[in-house]
Amino acid sequence: MQQSSILTVILTGRPGSGKGTQAKRLAEKLGWIHFSTGERFKALREGEGPLANHVREAYDAGELLPDWFANYLFEGAVLALRPDQGIVCDGYPRTRAQAERFATVMDWVERPYIALDLDVPEEEVMARMLERAKEEDRPDSSTERKIRTRLSVYDAHTAPVLDYFREKDLLTVLDGTGTPEEVEAAIHAALI
Repeated sequence: MQQSSILTVILTGRPGSGKGTQAKRLAEKLGWIHFSTGERFKALREGEGPLANHVREAYDAGELLPDWFANYLFEGAVLALRPDQGIVCDGYPRTRAQAERFATVMDWVERPYIALDLDVPEEEVMARMLERAKEEDRPDSSTERKIRTRLSVYDAHTAPVLDYFREKDLLTVLDGTGTPEEVEAAIHAALI
């Protein structure tokens, strides 16, 4: 693979860790594309027809959508990039199979990448998500039961993604409990 500067950043973390906020900030600051499966799923959820119904059902229950669907959305976004255009991924990859597909695509298009995990304790993400559900009308986080479902899905499916990137020596774990500005500064320091 051709060596060049990092133009692809994966921001990961438990639901409610602040990865969406930080991904938007980072993309804006660097002039990069912000790719969020969650944002794309939310937009599809509002539609009509079988696809919207399937997305709405899984999304509202806090479940993951199929790997093939998340891969399809990501691949469309990354293949549309110019070679010099950066992208911040938020919410993708969420399973080890998605991570393996992500790595294959990145190797094929010769895009070096790094994964940054925002580590926030479960109790704190629970409080953040309940508050966000009130402010943003989030049906996937409106009750403790739904949040616990999302956290157990994360533990079962997304935590192995961290192991995958750790094995490739491409994972940096950051403290996500500070203020948004402190977390942002830690992200920028990790990218230098």
